[in-house]
Amino acid sequence: MNYKEYIKSYVNRKDSWSLVMGSEDYDNRPLLEKEENLYKDWLEHWCSPDEQKLFCMDGLLSGRNQNPQAEVNKWEKAKRKVLFLMKDTNGNPDDDIREWHIGYGTNPDGTPKPEHRFYIVLLKWLWALNEVTADHLPVFNKTKEEYIEATWQYPMAQVNVKKLSGGSQLSNEELREYLVDDNNFGLLSRQFQILKPNIIVCGGGSGLLCEFVIDRIYQDFFFEKINDWCYYCTAIDLLVIDSYHPSSRISDTEKFDNMIAAVQKVYKYKAYKESLSNQQ
Repeated sequence: MNYKEYIKSYVNRKDSWSLVMGSEDYDNRPLLEKEENLYKDWLEHWCSPDEQKLFCMDGLLSGRNQNPQAEVNKWEKAKRKVLFLMKDTNGNPDDDIREWHIGYGTNPDGTPKPEHRFYIVLLKWLWALNEVTADHLPVFNKTKEEYIEATWQYPMAQVNVKKLSGGSQLSNEELREYLVDDNNFGLLSRQFQILKPNIIVCGGGSGLLCEFVIDRIYQDFFFEKINDWCYYCTAIDLLVIDSYHPSSRISDTEKFDNMIAAVQKVYKYKAYKESLSNQQ
């Protein structure tokens, strides 16, 4: 069963859409079903017909696996659940990022080719975020193909604040409109509750995405600023990283090495706190 057939099996279950979020019945439903529940509500009640044509779904990138449920199982068992929060999607109207086979695209002759640079950057971040520890700092010295192969074992999620497909750029002013919109916030909040990530990489937005996550999505929790990149909440073991857009024209040293070095300091900090706790 392919991705679309798998999802369709949920869409055809009429009882799925009467569930109340937070109820025991809802909480026990599979992740993919919750995602479909959310998007059916989003499209039917919060999008005009014209907006529906531009809508691009996102979430757990379960299309990376021939068996979507296997990717869900990988996500639910993962020690580090990495979610990439982006501003919007570029030129993908009436599409679903979740079903994309992130890693390899296809040449005109049908042969595989490495993914667009945007996703290569995400895969490099994904690899490093799963490899870094208090005692180990990953070195970015692999080829594109090696990063692709090295990250099949790690699940990933991508969430766009603006679900309506746009152009190559989204101004911070327009982004802010979506961030402060209560309806959009409520629906995005549901998406975060469904996915339950423990590492969130905010890709761009000049700090607006990071502020949105900390001040709105997780407004009931306290985040400690570890450094200029990282904010950590001990209560729910959640790391939020204020990073660059994957396509930002900055040095690789800043985009990769400096970011992961800042993340390592979080794990050193956690190890230090745990050592103090063990001494008591």
